[in-house]
Amino acid sequence: MKALRYYANKDVRFETSVPEPILSSPTDVLILPQWCGICGSDLHEFLDGPIFCPIHPHPLTHESVPITLGHEFCGIVDQVGTEVTHLVKGDKVCVEATVRCNDSCSACKSGKTNCCATGGFIGLSGWGGGLSEKVVVPSAQAFKLPDDMPIEYGALIEPLAVAWHAVKLAAFAPGMTALVLGSGPIGIATVIALKAFGAAKIYVSELAKIRRDQASEFDVDQVFNPAVDDVVKLVKQATAGDGVDVAFDCSGVQATFDTSLFAIKSGGTALNIAIWGKTCTYNPNDVLLQEKKVFGAVGYVGQDFKDVIQAYTDGKLKNVGKMITAKLPIEETVSVGYDMLINHKDQHIKILCTPRPELLQ
Repeated sequence: MKALRYYANKDVRFETSVPEPILSSPTDVLILPQWCGICGSDLHEFLDGPIFCPIHPHPLTHESVPITLGHEFCGIVDQVGTEVTHLVKGDKVCVEATVRCNDSCSACKSGKTNCCATGGFIGLSGWGGGLSEKVVVPSAQAFKLPDDMPIEYGALIEPLAVAWHAVKLAAFAPGMTALVLGSGPIGIATVIALKAFGAAKIYVSELAKIRRDQASEFDVDQVFNPAVDDVVKLVKQATAGDGVDVAFDCSGVQATFDTSLFAIKSGGTALNIAIWGKTCTYNPNDVLLQEKKVFGAVGYVGQDFKDVIQAYTDGKLKNVGKMITAKLPIEETVSVGYDMLINHKDQHIKILCTPRPELLQ
């Protein structure tokens, strides 16, 4: 079958003779991927990796490079295991892409499967991936999509679940205010999630003009340019001197960390969603003296997928389709998709790829 495979740093290959996966467990499902998003994690893997892609056999998947890529994907159920009752052939599904032990580590035992001690991701750590013609996943991690949802939206559920998990972890409630730092894919997903949670005001800070313009299309209250704007000052002015309830750092650099900490009110929350490339510093007194909270959110759990799908069904997720800025065949994932996101990233939110040429007609 056709698949995009990771071999090494800057070595990702489109192949046409990858062995097809087979349904071997009664609780698994075989899916025909339709669309798969290119994630920042894929780019980090390509430029700086291997990071998640295992050089030595992964403790749970028992696979090592080459690894089939793609963890933001949706597809059509083609086969179901004998013990699967909630899905049937032909169902449209999205996939919770975590690889986890489920019951061996303390994180999984407490329900934090996203923090599994030996975990990873489908499409990065093994078990196939969405950038292929077929993939087998545990049925508990495949979620049926609404009949009226365009199939390509299914590939957006994964990044939306990342944002949803973060907003929920921040204990965000209707009427609260928020600052989103960085309006890339996760920043925009966070804006969409905040809208669904009933945010009273949403402010965005973004360096790139194209991304500032894109953020404005998602009905935020104000967009700042941190190159010229004193974001903390302007946020305080907009909130009667208090600061926002929660700041979401979707960029992961010292400047955005500082802004997130100083733009929140007394007792507020600075929440990091970004994966960092470098360490940062801060004075603990800046947290202590106003009893602020600083913590991180990583990935998602299954309930986040259910919540996002339900929010879509309820009409609470607005402008989802605007996240999609390009569609490609999987053979152009690297030559065109990676190139655009590495060299022209400001022009795109989410690029989707498909192994099925008919979907591009």
